[in-house]
Amino acid sequence: MTIRLVLMLALGLFLLSGCQSERDGLVQDDDIILVEIDGQPVSLPMLEFMMAQRGIGEDDHEAMRELLDELIRLRVVANAAEREGLAAEPRVRAQRMIRDLETLQLHYFTRIYEQYPVTDEDIRATFENQLQRSGSRQFRLETIVYPSQGEALLQLAALEDGEADFDDLMEAARSANLAVEPTGWIDRSQLGAELAPLLESAEAGEVLPAPLQTPQGWRLLRVGDTRPLQAPALDSVREGIERQLVRQRLEALVEDLYQASAITPMLPLEEVADP
Repeated sequence: MTIRLVLMLALGLFLLSGCQSERDGLVQDDDIILVEIDGQPVSLPMLEFMMAQRGIGEDDHEAMRELLDELIRLRVVANAAEREGLAAEPRVRAQRMIRDLETLQLHYFTRIYEQYPVTDEDIRATFENQLQRSGSRQFRLETIVYPSQGEALLQLAALEDGEADFDDLMEAARSANLAVEPTGWIDRSQLGAELAPLLESAEAGEVLPAPLQTPQGWRLLRVGDTRPLQAPALDSVREGIERQLVRQRLEALVEDLYQASAITPMLPLEEVADP
């Protein structure tokens, strides 16, 4: 934003303030101060940020003046809150600090993404790796969900010994209000490293020789049907792969920063948990 526009904006409301006041670290000496209210500033960066948030262009002088007036009113209320001691209350200070941390994290992540963007080569390599992990076939599975690993293993042993049939187990599970759920078409990459090799060679009607742990419980799995792998086109999954790679990179970055930081407990944990 040009200085000429700043001056045009200020005219009719307030003069630009050149005096120095006591300010927090969010306002720097080289910031252009549009106005001070009881010694507290409203700066040009604040106005520019709000303009970007509202989609207001530099040529819309009337909207800029209205937005500046809105910022001034926010500052007036904040000044009153500070005079009445709200800014010193622990809960208010904590909330402001959390929002400050979240804002810094967002902008830090944005900078990292801009410096190290996900490339088309990254996306293609991830896609090819996923295809290799998926195998050559897809499967529909029938599943019975048991609440514990022990119960699932007992039923699996009964199947292997010929003492039970999978259809009978499904019927008994329904009577006991256990989940009996079919899956959509899946590939071996969706079952994890232990069961994936077993699934690749399985045929319709075969029960996998190990239960699968899921958030709902331990699942016995029978192959209901098979077909050749029908992989999606790269363009249809490109955005999802990019989001996945960005998330993985940021998670790794946070973990590296966490491990490299000097974290010093200031209170015993029991005191923190029970103040």
